[in-house]
Amino acid sequence: MRILDPATAGTGGALPADAQLRTGSETARLQARIDQLAAHVQQLEQERASLRWMAGHDELTGLANRRLFHALAPELLRADARSSAVLVLDLNGFKPINDTYGHDAGDEVLCLVARRMAACLGDHLVARFGGDEFAALPRAPRADVPDAWWHEVASSVSAAIAPPMDVQGHTLSVTASIGVVPAGRSADLPTLLRRADRAMFSAKRHANTTDRAVITWALATESGDRTETYKPPAAPLPDLTASEPAVACRPGDPVWVHRSGARRAGVVESACEWAALVRYRCPNGAGTMVDTIPTNCLTIRADADPYLDR
Repeated sequence: MRILDPATAGTGGALPADAQLRTGSETARLQARIDQLAAHVQQLEQERASLRWMAGHDELTGLANRRLFHALAPELLRADARSSAVLVLDLNGFKPINDTYGHDAGDEVLCLVARRMAACLGDHLVARFGGDEFAALPRAPRADVPDAWWHEVASSVSAAIAPPMDVQGHTLSVTASIGVVPAGRSADLPTLLRRADRAMFSAKRHANTTDRAVITWALATESGDRTETYKPPAAPLPDLTASEPAVACRPGDPVWVHRSGARRAGVVESACEWAALVRYRCPNGAGTMVDTIPTNCLTIRADADPYLDR
């Protein structure tokens, strides 16, 4: 049995012209409402994604914040056989910048430091914990690296932060006091951060005492109650207000790279006022590595090295 709409009675089931117009109008109205609801759902999804990002990132620098660092680091520590290190960093000379030039200049310095750290550490986890305190979780490039592989990482981060910055027409400089704890595959992140924090304060005390904080960092030992402060080579550190760097480097210059009480032959790939990109021999003599080195850690090399020199 076929039930006809009253509006179609006597028409053989076909809608009258005016009814067809009403139906078309209703369909368009419903489609417009559906489109409106779909746009609203999309907006809510975008807002949710934005809130999720904001919950895990520092609003000023865009780095991970403390919450996201604590969420991601334990899994990274357990990820595979590669060793890790927990690094806590505090800036030296940041407060006078805030006091003298204002918080806008201070914020720009923090953003520049964040970009330099992110560029230096690449895909490794980097976070801003608040104020001028940062943290990172660098991981060894492979499982069979030397135990002290993180020495190079800490020095590279310090060297990346140290060059002067052009901020609001002023040339400003900050350096870093860095505390490092080799982590292995330990997942006890709070303990590792506490030890790295103590090491960082040890490095800061050393910097305040000696006024030599350009590449100062400290290591908290396994006992957790003793720190060792890295001491740069005997070459004088550059005066960050001086017009000339400690060593004027040019691409192709043969140099000695002074690190951890030893020197390695290297060649300058490129250079700026306070640091140079140097290709130099690995610690075991097999192969070479490329790293950013502060110019105070370089001296001109007179001895030829057939493996490096063109």
